Amino acid sequence: MKQDCSASRRVRLRAGAAAVAVVALTVSGGWMSVPATAAGAAPTGTVCTPTEGFVGCRLFTPPVTGDGKGTFAVPANVEALDVRVWGEGGAGGPGTTGGAGGLVRGTLKVTPGESLTVAVGGRGTGDAFGGASGGSHASRGGNSSAIRTADGAALVVAGGGGGGSSNVSSGGTGGNAGGESGTDATEAEGGGKGAVKGTGGAGGGGGAAGKDASEGGAGGAGEKTSRYGGGGGGAGYAGGGGGAGSAEDDRRTAGGGGGSSYAHPERMSDVRLLTGEGSRAPAEDDPFWEPSDNPVDSGVAEGGPNAPGGPGRVVLQWKGTVPTELSAVSGDNQVVDPGHTIEPLAALVRDKDGKPVERASVTFEIEDPDKLGVTFEDDRLSRKVVVATDAQGRAGTPHISAARTEGAFTVRATSAGLTKVFELRVKTQANEVEAVGGDGQRTLPGQPFPERLQVLVTDDGEPAPGARVDFLIEASRFDGAPVFRGGVSGVAATADAEGRATAPRDIVAGDVPGTYTVTAKVPGGAGTTFTVEVVDKTAEPSATPSPGASDGTGGTGGDGDQGGTGGTGDGTAGGGSGDGGSSTGLLGGLADTGAGGIGLLVTAALGLAAVGFAAVRFSPRLRPRSRRG
Repeated sequence: MKQDCSASRRVRLRAGAAAVAVVALTVSGGWMSVPATAAGAAPTGTVCTPTEGFVGCRLFTPPVTGDGKGTFAVPANVEALDVRVWGEGGAGGPGTTGGAGGLVRGTLKVTPGESLTVAVGGRGTGDAFGGASGGSHASRGGNSSAIRTADGAALVVAGGGGGGSSNVSSGGTGGNAGGESGTDATEAEGGGKGAVKGTGGAGGGGGAAGKDASEGGAGGAGEKTSRYGGGGGGAGYAGGGGGAGSAEDDRRTAGGGGGSSYAHPERMSDVRLLTGEGSRAPAEDDPFWEPSDNPVDSGVAEGGPNAPGGPGRVVLQWKGTVPTELSAVSGDNQVVDPGHTIEPLAALVRDKDGKPVERASVTFEIEDPDKLGVTFEDDRLSRKVVVATDAQGRAGTPHISAARTEGAFTVRATSAGLTKVFELRVKTQANEVEAVGGDGQRTLPGQPFPERLQVLVTDDGEPAPGARVDFLIEASRFDGAPVFRGGVSGVAATADAEGRATAPRDIVAGDVPGTYTVTAKVPGGAGTTFTVEVVDKTAEPSATPSPGASDGTGGTGGDGDQGGTGGTGDGTAGGGSGDGGSSTGLLGGLADTGAGGIGLLVTAALGLAAVGFAAVRFSPRLRPRSRRG
């Protein structure tokens, strides 16, 4: 196998980060990936932080493009969802205000694996559309949000608010979306009527009536005249009626009525159908309600005051398997030079039986007491990301942009009341670590790799004798992955007079073919990575040691779990006794990588995807330190 040159490998993990590498599984045939984390327009919803008592959470918001319809697959072992569905607020015109969208809350009975369709009301998106305005200065009705079965049957529908009229003098307001019934527009004459359960509301004047539930629930259009138009009705389970327009200068126009909301009587329990007050959205004290981030737009489901109505929103939460353990997989205790990128952090969630918990929400939040200004490298450079666990119970972050000044910070990971704190530091480091032996080896399942790993530790280009080096197989605690002889995931060695440190134990392949990563790191300092490959029995393993370990003196191992004294003369890597020892001494400083999985570390395939992680980035982010001679 072609090996990387030592210079490029030193650059790759110059900062001493835990190994992050893309690993192709020969048995699974796929690349590991992590669900998107940034808030926005993912059609399957974005991961959110659940409220107390829940394990997983998905948030659906209107996309920038598309019809606003997405899908949600009910997780395994989940038979109920906590649902919160807001419809879109109606828009308002000059001196008028749209009505607020409705809210439906409750518990939805589901079947594990069931596919649901989710639609979110927004500009040009939704389950049904509000009525069009009747013309100049009048406003459209809000679109409805909904959860439906895969075949289109309604389970939950939250109505949209009615649109405001063009009547500047009276300041008319569109009707609010309802509980079972939407409310009428405020204008006594010509105002559109709110929908009543499955029956569309009547139009005011020449405004159109809202559609019944059997006809799709669209809002009625406002009356269109040569002068001043009426407001459109809000959509819903049934739509509100459109308001009257006027061809005269008296401007006797009116807003649209609000749409109705709906909850399936057999599949929904603990139902609350809420209506806003005035143009205010219902339940603005709910943790998932959100105000606008700018002075022009409205908050979720708010009626627009001379502005567009606030967008709808759908939130799904579930309990499922209860996590009892949250541990670090990789990325803890990283130390990087100022200005370098910190590799992604990864956590593992397991239940009381030690099994991985899939699709649990893990919230990673940066705590920066020294005000270093560190952020996650997502699309918003945020300090908080929420990620769902994969089938192996793992969740990972984007890279972290480190500061250009020295200091310490932490990242707190939380899931279902559990907490794991990652300790990180930005600090100029003294050492460089270079892989000089054992990189790129291959062997068959169950067989030892032919060569022990060896690194060269230097300080400003000179050997650093006595430096401790920790070797860690990142995926060793997952089923079928390689381990150091004796079944341990990590060992330690001390650099000799030439600065060479050799792992005191062989690595023995597991039974899962694939490429695996091993880190070699000076505690609190720099590090490097090795890759070793377990090949399928049909492939030809390479027993040829890599150059660099065939001359000089092998490194000195430690006692107990660190093995015995290394060989001399012929350059045989450190070996000796002690293979039966435990890894307690070393692993006290290394993260427990957990059980489960199929032979790989959470890797930089956790890297940046469409809303966060897309590519493995090593050397472009890290600058090598210059070396004398």
